[in-house]
Amino acid sequence: MSGLGTGKIRNLVLLSHQGAGKTSLAEAMLYLGGATDRLGKVEDGTTVCDFDPEEKARQVSIMPALAQMEWQGYKINLLDTPGYMDFAPEAELCVTVADAAVLVIDGVAGIEVQTDRVLKWAQARELPVVVFVNKLDKEHSSFESVVEALAEQLKLMPVPMTLPLGQEGEFEGFVDPLVGKAYVPEGKQVTERDVPAELADQVEAAREKLVEAAAAADEDLMLKYLEDEPLTEEELQQGLRSAIRAREFVPVLCGSATRVIGASALLEVVVKYLPSPLEAPAREGKNPKTEESETRSAAEGPLAASVFKTLSDPYAGRLSLFRVWSGSLSANSSVWNATKNEREKVGQLFFVQGGKQEGTPEVVAGDMGAVPKLAATGTGDTLCDPGHPIQIALTPPPEAFYSASLHAASRADEEKLTTALSRLAEEDFGFSWRRDPDTGELIASGLGQLHLEIAMSRLRRQFGVECKLGTPKIAYRETLRGRARVQGRHKKQTGGRGQFGDVWIRVEPLERGAGFEFVDEVVGGSVPRNYIPAVEKGIIEAMKTGVLAGYPMVDLRVTLDDGSSHPVDSSEIAFKLAAGIALRKAAQEASPVLLEPVVDLEVTTPEDVMGDIIGDLNGKRGRIQGVDPAGAMQTVHALVPLAELSNYGADLRSLAQGRATYTMKFSHYEEVPPHLTEQIVAAAKREKAGGEDE
Repeated sequence: MSGLGTGKIRNLVLLSHQGAGKTSLAEAMLYLGGATDRLGKVEDGTTVCDFDPEEKARQVSIMPALAQMEWQGYKINLLDTPGYMDFAPEAELCVTVADAAVLVIDGVAGIEVQTDRVLKWAQARELPVVVFVNKLDKEHSSFESVVEALAEQLKLMPVPMTLPLGQEGEFEGFVDPLVGKAYVPEGKQVTERDVPAELADQVEAAREKLVEAAAAADEDLMLKYLEDEPLTEEELQQGLRSAIRAREFVPVLCGSATRVIGASALLEVVVKYLPSPLEAPAREGKNPKTEESETRSAAEGPLAASVFKTLSDPYAGRLSLFRVWSGSLSANSSVWNATKNEREKVGQLFFVQGGKQEGTPEVVAGDMGAVPKLAATGTGDTLCDPGHPIQIALTPPPEAFYSASLHAASRADEEKLTTALSRLAEEDFGFSWRRDPDTGELIASGLGQLHLEIAMSRLRRQFGVECKLGTPKIAYRETLRGRARVQGRHKKQTGGRGQFGDVWIRVEPLERGAGFEFVDEVVGGSVPRNYIPAVEKGIIEAMKTGVLAGYPMVDLRVTLDDGSSHPVDSSEIAFKLAAGIALRKAAQEASPVLLEPVVDLEVTTPEDVMGDIIGDLNGKRGRIQGVDPAGAMQTVHALVPLAELSNYGADLRSLAQGRATYTMKFSHYEEVPPHLTEQIVAAAKREKAGGEDE
């Protein structure tokens, strides 16, 4: 791929709800630009951007892909992002390195739950947005309905820049209102036609809207427009370019990606109206040495580049995709990782075409590329000139809300598992893992069931580790409702020196979340001062296993107020054991109760299924906290016990036919209802008995 100057580069991120056709649109654009010699299909597994085996098998995008092409002397970097919520964090990362966004909307389904979400990412970054209404050759598709929904549901100002020629099965091309011509594509060939008479009024109205939008962007043009003077083609382009870049309106185009209809018009809009890196805002960062703020732009400054994706390539090894903000990155050079505070050696550099790479000696400001085999660099890191360090933040890692326990298939798999999980977490921005300190289980966390299923497939394929997902054990807690004062006495005589410890303690509950408090009220030396720390330690250790089901005890105050000792037989271990005896006895007398984790659940859903979702949450012991509008959707807020949500992803898909999404985060612990406490305690006793039998 030939090197072009920064002013001739366009960085474009494709965004949509799942299934709207981003990958097919990218394929059509690459085909028209000559980056590929044949038009690939998602269902055949032959597209440039869906190159991962899992993507081909499932026919969905599961990770971002970078593809690069040229069109009329411009270089276009296409970032094809996954539309599934499970992979949203990596799509959002791509937004942070793009200069403009194309929002792809299914002409049949219209505005969907992820449509609103991905639009908000682009708006938060102040990116110019172009809407491409896809699948207009399908039954029940409607360009007009989508345009209306953009205004009514998403509160945008949509202005069509192309209009459909024909509807549904008769859709064959598009009309350009500015030039007043119809175009019928057939592969790479386009036939120009006159506008059908029945569309004349509609085309004239669309042209008038575009002229108004162009004139509104410039005072001189507006004055000329108000005086009924015609705007020249150059003036129209200038005005539209200013208005689109200033986000004063959203251009809307029509098409069918699989039939390559409308892709050429989109490419024209990209090169004529969307900003180059030179026109994009300067990027803010900070000097990690001085903590002072700095900015970098494509027009000037030393090297600054951000890594936005890490992946494993079967030939190149670990590959880091990056965007250069300023300066240039050269092959066979040394750079500074300002995030990790380490020097990195850069060997080869590549331009990227999905899963393929083409070597290049340099990647200039504003461009994107890939570098293999960096030692310490991960997703989100900043590479810079060693003499001019800067750290540029992209977006923080997401808070994973879906977790599953991991069970290695064999001892050999278990030995390799943690290393493989660490490698996987480096590549997958939304994936994390940990060892649960309460249950001892290995826990994988992500953005949904599909996310973790694919992660397990990658573990098997890339690292040769076989691992199964399970339902994590719930980390219950125990606490006390009442108060008690008891004696704990440990006395043992074995013929030699004995053991003697004697304590009196009071226990009482604290407010939820307060933890543990130890109070020393011993007077007169009944418990020698040197043994009091041992008493506290014994109580803390005894709290690790409660008296109901063996779960940790929390939120209580223990006061040591009396005791006795023996001049010879007393010791730290004796008082530690006596304290444990006392706590267990007190817990039995002070009305022990079981606590369960409760999460703050947010469900974003179309309004027509909101009642079903609220009813389902009520059946899961959920408490609805409120409902808020979320663009075209509604967001239901609820507090729900975690134990009720082990299969919530599947439940929600069934209720909303895949149109709703959810997030959840830990809120607090609260008491388990008595009838459920009995079941949990019985299950814990059976599990313990089973372990003892083994």
